[in-house]
Amino acid sequence: MNLEMIPVEIVGLKTDLQAVLHALRQAGCMHIEELNDMPEVSARPLTLDRETLRQQEELSFLGARIGGLLDALGGTQSKAEAVPSPTGNYLVEAHQGVEELMPKVKSLTSQHEQFEAELASLPRYEATLRKLLPIIPGSVREIGNRSVGVLVSREHMDILDMIGKRVFDLTQGRAEVIASDVDASTRVMLIVFPEKFTDQIEALLGKEDISRLRLPSELGEGSPDVVLAALHRRMSLIPEQIKGIKSELAALSTQWCEKLSVWRTALQDEIEASRILPRFGETELTFVLAGWIPAKHVAEVESALGKNTNNSIFIQKLKMTPELKKRAPVILQNPRAAKPFESLVKLLALPRYGHIDPTRLMAFFMPIFFGMILGDVGYGILTLAISAGLLTRFKEGVIRDILIILTMGAGWAITFGFLFGEMFGTLGEHFGMRPLWFDRTSPQNVFGLLVMSVAIGAVHVTLGLVLGLWEAMRDRSRNHLLERAGMLIGLVGLFFIVGVLTDFLPQEFMSAAIAGIIIGIVLLSASLGWLGIVMGPIEFITLIGNVLSYLRIAAIGLASVYLAKVANEVAGIIGNMVVGVIVAVLIHALNLVLGMFSPTIHSLRLHYVEFFRKFYEGGGRAYAPFKSRV
Repeated sequence: MNLEMIPVEIVGLKTDLQAVLHALRQAGCMHIEELNDMPEVSARPLTLDRETLRQQEELSFLGARIGGLLDALGGTQSKAEAVPSPTGNYLVEAHQGVEELMPKVKSLTSQHEQFEAELASLPRYEATLRKLLPIIPGSVREIGNRSVGVLVSREHMDILDMIGKRVFDLTQGRAEVIASDVDASTRVMLIVFPEKFTDQIEALLGKEDISRLRLPSELGEGSPDVVLAALHRRMSLIPEQIKGIKSELAALSTQWCEKLSVWRTALQDEIEASRILPRFGETELTFVLAGWIPAKHVAEVESALGKNTNNSIFIQKLKMTPELKKRAPVILQNPRAAKPFESLVKLLALPRYGHIDPTRLMAFFMPIFFGMILGDVGYGILTLAISAGLLTRFKEGVIRDILIILTMGAGWAITFGFLFGEMFGTLGEHFGMRPLWFDRTSPQNVFGLLVMSVAIGAVHVTLGLVLGLWEAMRDRSRNHLLERAGMLIGLVGLFFIVGVLTDFLPQEFMSAAIAGIIIGIVLLSASLGWLGIVMGPIEFITLIGNVLSYLRIAAIGLASVYLAKVANEVAGIIGNMVVGVIVAVLIHALNLVLGMFSPTIHSLRLHYVEFFRKFYEGGGRAYAPFKSRV
């Protein structure tokens, strides 16, 4: 059922706006509407002043900085973790903490990135230097000499010859030039020359735009073999430096992450609160807001607002007009046993405010349908054990609700298993198990099982039509009234015909039954306008199909029984006992999986398609109270 909601309008002085926001957040039970959606309230949209906008920008910027720090420190908290409440002056603390922590984290992360980049690049230099080692002349190590490496694509080999000649000319033949292939596409030239010619050679290479082999400054200068040794030392040292930085970041994380999480949560709450302001209206001196409060919390909200504003706030309850009623948010209120089924109802659509909430009906019928389809003690116990075991891993959400529903269905499956005398199909017979009601696998009982399924469908669909008729009368909807009354009268007429044909009712009822079907089709056609001439009879045939659709309760249940029976017989046919048991267990495992999913899906279909369509009015709006998250 829906919880009663009261539409209210709140008017107050602009000086009390922040106090009202605080009181409503703490009360946490008012659903605030856009003023455009509440034509009953006349006011222009609230214009935010520059100071408010500036504060919002500051809060957003501070929140982004805190989020960046948490990401850098690896301190993102999961939703399940409890976050302590912030202190009263948390904004000042947050600003000071961020200003203190940000430079440290920036410095450490920058160093970490530099070391990682250097560690990734050094192996490329190592490969080039190793290829230079075989061609290094002895003159490299002579005092007063310098060396320069030049890299050239093999497509421009002629440049090397030109550079070599120019170097010899500049140094008057005192330079030594050696060239070698680095890889399939690159050739390297090593130039060794007296140090006094450094400027001329550097100018030459710069003028010709030649790529030089430039090594990181951390490796120092010297011949390739000396630099390679320095490179190896550097590669062994960097991991230790990275480890030290990670250790410092971990220490900062331990010291700061909890505080940062508290500040971020409080800031997000503050930012969310400010985002509600565009929904407000204003006059010259006052602000206006409108929304919905659960009837049982109205007095609580009035008291909270009065205390925070010295009773300078005006609260008016609006008249619940049909238009307002269509926009009222919905809070489903059901017993604890029916709560899990709310998730299944919401998967289809949230019921409209003031209309029938089918949760309790679903909670009653769906586990019974599940149990009738599965109807096996063994499979029921296994389903119960699996569902109960998984429940410990899921604390909330749709999956947990489905597991609870499976647990309920498993209980009914065990009950019907005793009634049908089934345990892993026909295996229970070997242990003396006998049906307490009837054996549904017996050929003489199959027809009765089918009739029972159709009878269940007739009751279920008829209940849906009765509820739909009640909804149509409450809404004063002529078309729905004609449609559902026509279906109900026609269906009752059909029941009478079946009763006469099976000698359950006397022959005299046949005329009244036929008249009922005709009247039903006429009313159904009238609800559809001119198309009703064709669509009326088709809709009535569809209604009959809805009732016959419940045959799936018997059909799917029998399929499961026969598959279990096959598993048991295969185990006996195979000569090897071990192989027979393994094959039987595999087939039973497959049947168990099908027995958990198939009854659930088909029971849902019977509710969504055959039952709900007769009365259910979806399209409700979810209740979203304005409340504090901390």
